[in-house]
Amino acid sequence: MKKLILTAVAMLASLNLFAQGTIVFANGSASRVHVGSVGDATTYAPAGSAYMVGLYWAPVGTTADSAYALVGAPSPFSGLAGTRTGIFSGGTRTIPGITPGGSVLVQVRGWETALGGSYEQVLAAGGQVGKSTTITVDTGDPTSTPAGTATLLTASGLAPFAIVPEPSAIALGVLGAGALLMLRRRK
Repeated sequence: MKKLILTAVAMLASLNLFAQGTIVFANGSASRVHVGSVGDATTYAPAGSAYMVGLYWAPVGTTADSAYALVGAPSPFSGLAGTRTGIFSGGTRTIPGITPGGSVLVQVRGWETALGGSYEQVLAAGGQVGKSTTITVDTGDPTSTPAGTATLLTASGLAPFAIVPEPSAIALGVLGAGALLMLRRRK
């Protein structure tokens, strides 16, 4: 009897080691991503693969941006360019090392793909990037009976955000324009 109980406990423990929490990486019309600024009538919502978004996560209590890790591959926006969607659907993502039902901090980061394939590359190049506010999400439990539903980001408070040029790129542009004006005045 002791062997049977020990075997059952060992099996349950090994299942919990491989169990991971899940999140549905998608948004809806209430949390669209914009290029420019949110609420500005002249901005638009991206569609197609000219802009990408990635799901980043960190343990609860993390404050440093650099501590967040990308989960899975980046996702393009739904629809074709010109359809102005701002909506993405990256499917269910599994958070590594997190117990199903456990809480994590998540952030959606977006970037223009012309300067790189990742948020970090485009940020370093001074391109257009943006990120959502950080939200705490309770992950789903796919191993429960019946299987638990993966947590929806929109149900956890994902708000709209904008992908904009990095301030350093704007500052360099202003400095360059100022230098050109100075040179023109001298002639």
